[in-house]
Amino acid sequence: PPRDTLKLFATAVFALERDGISQPGKQLVLIRGWKTSTLLVKNGEFSEPELAAIKTFCRARSFDLGYYPGMSASEANRYNILEQPYFFEGAQALLGNQRQDFFERYKFNVMPASDDKPYFFHFFKWRVLPEILSLKGRGGLPLLEWGYPLLVATLAQALLASLVLIIVPLWVIESRRDKTTAPEISRMRVAWYFLAIGLAFMFVEIAFIQKFILFLSHPLYAVAVVLCSFLIFAGLGSRFSKNLEQKTRSLPFWTVVWVVLAICLVAVVYLAVLPMVFKQFIGLPDAAKIAISVVLIAPLAFPMGMPFPLALSSVAGRSVQLVPWAWGVNACASVVGAILATLLAIHLGFTVVVIAALAFYILAAAAFPLSNPVKSQSTFTRMGTHG
Repeated sequence: PPRDTLKLFATAVFALERDGISQPGKQLVLIRGWKTSTLLVKNGEFSEPELAAIKTFCRARSFDLGYYPGMSASEANRYNILEQPYFFEGAQALLGNQRQDFFERYKFNVMPASDDKPYFFHFFKWRVLPEILSLKGRGGLPLLEWGYPLLVATLAQALLASLVLIIVPLWVIESRRDKTTAPEISRMRVAWYFLAIGLAFMFVEIAFIQKFILFLSHPLYAVAVVLCSFLIFAGLGSRFSKNLEQKTRSLPFWTVVWVVLAICLVAVVYLAVLPMVFKQFIGLPDAAKIAISVVLIAPLAFPMGMPFPLALSSVAGRSVQLVPWAWGVNACASVVGAILATLLAIHLGFTVVVIAALAFYILAAAAFPLSNPVKSQSTFTRMGTHG
């Protein structure tokens, strides 16, 4: 059954409906040849002379009509004959009241793509996998979009490797610790904290790379500008965090709480404001848009660089041997977070990814590794921009 053509048709239907068109079917025409399809979207309804011209064009070149306003089933599937008129039936379902039922029962994912969920070529459904694998002897494997299963397999691999790289060093630390003394700090709280900020940092970073693609008009520009800006300003925030802690003269826990609140506030404002900003300035030259992007990223990235060194300083003052382990937990979270953020974006959208990141930051603040400090000289680490 067709995939990309029906997904394109569904995207056009949803776009027209979002713009307030009550009958989008009157502004759409779909024709197809042997291997190609053409979707016409008009700013207004198609007239009878226009439809007559389209029919004449198709008859003269043996193109099939997939859909036009008022089309009957007998007009479909005439030249390049399929087992059933998939295109016509799909178009009718996407314009009808049973649209959601069609999405659920169709063999491929043809839900419309959007700026928030831009993965147009994600057609994979788990329930169809056994059927496709059963057709491998007859050339059915090209129907399988390998990208999604490989992404899931990569996540499983990263999770397994992370568990090994986190648990084994902890076991070594525990085996070397003097059992006669009480632990200076909760290992579980340290793990949850550095895991949460690692996931949160990557979630925000990846989500905003995608959002700035819309503004900078090219993925390479977005990756270069957003990634570079996040690392630079998060690094500056990491360096400034020591001064912040000294100036506020508050416990590290409360400093982290205020930093997390700042991150949440800026991120929520950006979710609402960025589309309007992009619309206002999208016509500017590339150099101007890059400068605006850097200015926009700075207020978010700067506080995102603070939670890591603030907590690492607290851990170093209580249990120096846990410092490299905390680094390791955060590094593993960064790897897992990059994959997990993509999977969440495919299914739920990048807005949900940002909201999940803020939830992780709040979880990190709640899990801040507090205990009675030991009487030793505090060590402050100024590195680490992954949270």
